[in-house]
Amino acid sequence: MPHPTLEPATARMASHAVTHRRLRRVGLVVAATVAAIAAGASGLLVARLGGARGYPVDQLREGVNPANLQITPMFVVRRGSTVIALRAFEPDGTTPVAWCPGQNLFEDPGTGSKFAENGAYLAGPAPRGLDRFGSKIVDGVLQVAPGTQIPGPPRGPEAPADSLPPCDWQHALFAPGVAPPPSPVPF
Repeated sequence: MPHPTLEPATARMASHAVTHRRLRRVGLVVAATVAAIAAGASGLLVARLGGARGYPVDQLREGVNPANLQITPMFVVRRGSTVIALRAFEPDGTTPVAWCPGQNLFEDPGTGSKFAENGAYLAGPAPRGLDRFGSKIVDGVLQVAPGTQIPGPPRGPEAPADSLPPCDWQHALFAPGVAPPPSPVPF
């Protein structure tokens, strides 16, 4: 026969444990909700639909979309049904490139190399166009494989960086999570 004074204490402890687990679950749900709201406010929201990780294509605006997927900065470019994910750095390097909307091109602030909206080489000393990430569209979601980098398109004859207008750096866009260089080199 159980001791009469211990039984109520055991019941109270069990009740406190259940309450503690419920509070922890509520806290996790609240934290997940706050994280989702913050992610949505910061730009493109990572979708998880049927195990897919990526961007709902219908939420991508036409043109260049600075983005960040699983801590990988990139530019997602959409033209109609064509969507590509460009690496947000110079080819073979770590200098971030910027999207210059006024000039409708990407520019490397260190060398002045310029690239078209689709990442193709336009001018400057870059060895090729911007690298891409492997990607595909599955059930309306752009899935990006940050570990799969595809070298950018080969460049044609080198054109001087100053053969195209310079970036308007006041309106330049860098990919989220990328620290812009302190000052672009004038060309």
